[in-house]
Amino acid sequence: VTGSLIRRKDLTTAAPVAVMEKMELDAAGMASIGDILQNLPAQSNAINIQSNNGGDGSTRINLRGIGAKRTLVLVNGRRMPYGGIGADTSVDLNSIPTAVIERVEVLKDGASSTYGSDAIGGVVNIITRQNFSGVETSAYIGTTQRGDATVYDLAVTAGQKFDRGHLLFSAGVYENKPAWAGDRDYSRFDFQAGEWGEDIDPDDCAPGVVKGNVCVVKGGSTGVPGGTIIDRLGQQGNPAHQSKLTKYMGDSGFWYLDYLDAGIRPFNTDGTSDVGEGDFYNYQPENYLLTPQQRFSVFSLGSYQLHESARGYFEASYVSRHSDQLLAPEPVFTINEGLTISENNYYNPFGRDFIDIRRRMLEGGHRNFVQDLDTFRANVGIEGSLPSGLGPLSNWHWDIGYMYGRTSGTQTTRGLYMLPRLTKALGPSFMDTDGIVKCGAPGAIDPDPACVPLDIFGGPGTITQEMLDYIGYTGVGRGFNESEGVRALLTGDVVEIPFGGMVGLAIGYDYREESGGNQPNVMVAKGLTTGNKSEPVEGEYFVNEVFGELLIPLVANTQFVELFELTGSLRYFNYNNFGDDVTWKIGARWQVIPDLSIRGTFSTAFRAPSVAELFSGNYDDFPLANDPCADVPGSLFRSNDTVKTNCQADGVSPGYADETDQQRARRGGNKELQPETADVYTVGVVFQPNFVEGLTATVDYWYFKINESIQEIGVDVILNACYTRTPAEGRAEFCKYIDRNSDPTSPGKVLAINYITDIFQNIGGLETWGIDFQVKYDWKTDYGRYLWNFEGTYTGKYTQINADGSETEGLGVYDLELALPKWRLNLGVIWSMDQYNAGINARYFGSFEECENNDCSEDALRRDVDANITFDIFAGYLIESNIGDTRLTVGVNNVLDADPEWIYNGFTATSDPTAYDFLGRFFYARLSQTF
Repeated sequence: VTGSLIRRKDLTTAAPVAVMEKMELDAAGMASIGDILQNLPAQSNAINIQSNNGGDGSTRINLRGIGAKRTLVLVNGRRMPYGGIGADTSVDLNSIPTAVIERVEVLKDGASSTYGSDAIGGVVNIITRQNFSGVETSAYIGTTQRGDATVYDLAVTAGQKFDRGHLLFSAGVYENKPAWAGDRDYSRFDFQAGEWGEDIDPDDCAPGVVKGNVCVVKGGSTGVPGGTIIDRLGQQGNPAHQSKLTKYMGDSGFWYLDYLDAGIRPFNTDGTSDVGEGDFYNYQPENYLLTPQQRFSVFSLGSYQLHESARGYFEASYVSRHSDQLLAPEPVFTINEGLTISENNYYNPFGRDFIDIRRRMLEGGHRNFVQDLDTFRANVGIEGSLPSGLGPLSNWHWDIGYMYGRTSGTQTTRGLYMLPRLTKALGPSFMDTDGIVKCGAPGAIDPDPACVPLDIFGGPGTITQEMLDYIGYTGVGRGFNESEGVRALLTGDVVEIPFGGMVGLAIGYDYREESGGNQPNVMVAKGLTTGNKSEPVEGEYFVNEVFGELLIPLVANTQFVELFELTGSLRYFNYNNFGDDVTWKIGARWQVIPDLSIRGTFSTAFRAPSVAELFSGNYDDFPLANDPCADVPGSLFRSNDTVKTNCQADGVSPGYADETDQQRARRGGNKELQPETADVYTVGVVFQPNFVEGLTATVDYWYFKINESIQEIGVDVILNACYTRTPAEGRAEFCKYIDRNSDPTSPGKVLAINYITDIFQNIGGLETWGIDFQVKYDWKTDYGRYLWNFEGTYTGKYTQINADGSETEGLGVYDLELALPKWRLNLGVIWSMDQYNAGINARYFGSFEECENNDCSEDALRRDVDANITFDIFAGYLIESNIGDTRLTVGVNNVLDADPEWIYNGFTATSDPTAYDFLGRFFYARLSQTF
């Protein structure tokens, strides 16, 4: 029973468990179990293959929205290895073949006392087919109405029972093709809210359009194919050329190199260049909307009766995954990379140095990140029953097993550039007497004979293949996740309580080793590349655990007490890297009458810091955040005197202007981390009326509070605390994390933020509560069988406790960059009669608010993000013949072609890939044959 280690006849426990049977999994119309589970109302904000920028081809699950790393995933009650490109913190559901799944059980309760670390938000236990006999083949194909994101899934499963055991084998191949962001109207541009307010003049908004209380404009990048100059050096340089760079914006010019007119002019911020509205580069059409993936999987399990009291068993799986993400060509921002373009560069027409040139490297092609990963998992063991005659231990069940799992592979990176070579290529260069442009200067030629000067000013097409060959590279990084352990379990009945039943007990021992590593390619690891840098990570730890669970049925078969039972569990753990502690859980179930039960639990839970959180080197991230010191319209610098005073005190140059909405954060591990802990409560009611056969209704209240959370402070928190607090209020404690570039025109002055250090720490916490409800009705009539399922989650609170002691309410607003509505609902009905079946599913994702600048403080301007509703339909037909059963199912997902809701502060496609369906109307067919 998921959530309990005691063998029992009654499958109902004190903890809330939801079950998805195979019929319901098939009715979802999807080929991947990860896609199916992400539609559960209790799940939110987990990464999937719609996540292109920042994704890694994995699909994860995140119960309660409190983090995928706090949801434990099991297969047949045993752990899966973490999945991903190395040193990851949660399971990749793509590593579990769908063809072998019998059902999925979801424990919506803290379960660390039962399963150990990670089970704070709950447990997903995937149960595979155990006793299948015969051969089954299945084929699935699906595609959108636009002809993209096509999915193929082929599988064959064979099982055989014999006198003393059973054997099952399954193999499958899966492929999904990509979809492009430019092929959907809602994602063709990076739509942004340029101005907020109730009375926006459409003329002032043009060429944008007014939608509700925002002016919607087409945003993009200042890294353009022709090049952008931000003239941070003012009037320095050759006076003969300075007229070309007359000051335009305060003390820094913002210029567009108009290669079509062979001139230079002020940068036009009215829109994107591809539609002729402005100069921003529209990167959206160059990005995947759905990332492609291919998988090959093999799964096998079996058992053999070694003796009348002992049975051997095994379970093994292997999945090979090839996936990739594609981004627009690299934008080289010289100021972010610490590069200076020399006044003596042959291709520099201005006769002066530059430190902030932004050039989109179209000639180098897309940035491509390709994963080739292998996941292997094996479980072997022996289980049986103790013989009679051992007194209180007679006939107790025992189980001794060994588990090993490993995910390993490579990530290949293309489309980035080597900084040392860029430095040379943008440095001094000249044309020799043979008409060849060389690095260095006459009489001081660069000693690197391969050096090729780079033409960054000439517009698209002027960067030659020879230039690209010199600065470009293909990098290969390697990583792994490995888990190994043994478990011994003994469980049975202890004593009979006169007015209750048999007291059950389970005791056991777990030993587990976790290790992981991620070795980025050498250029990334040494910080010698454009784009994100990342240092290696590798480490390991082990844990010894002793656990016990007790079931006490106190009263049974009396008036108003059909059954009253108490449960308790305790786990002592000792980690080699931080020490020991205890986690526990108590629960009660009162079956008032056969039709009605009341249940509840109170538990503590914990999550040990992962290998990456402990041992990771520094790595780059670019979260959404504005520089408070930027002197631009609508900035804090202009509206808050404290911010202005602090910025000036920190030496920020007067008139410093930067409209960048992402800041470079340096993340990293921390060997001093301790486990995060949690308090979890659940109280629920189960109603199964005898007078309505097949009806079950449950309502459960849940509460989670995470303490000493393992997380970063947050770039927004750091910037806000540093610049809105006074010295007496402790601003220095946060300002120490901010590093700025120096201003070369004024010693002692500074400019743009270089990076913000934000490593993992035990800080803050999280508090959330809500109500789950589900009504299932298996209704049998003369006109067929109807299986109704209505389930939902109402979230009443989701508050993040920040490092500075402040609280951020994430529920119903996009303040935490998470789509967290109060309501998530699913409604489905499956009808079957004779050879026919059909069904419909509806999913409701509730409304919430979005705020200007992602700041939902009391006086912030807001807009409503509407609720999103999608419908799926399907129909099937079964043909019975001498060779077996043939079933054909056809269906349409998102039959009304509903677009995702726009979130202007959203990082991907002006929306949230973890919340909405990005593809639109999707047609599919599934054919299965059982022999």
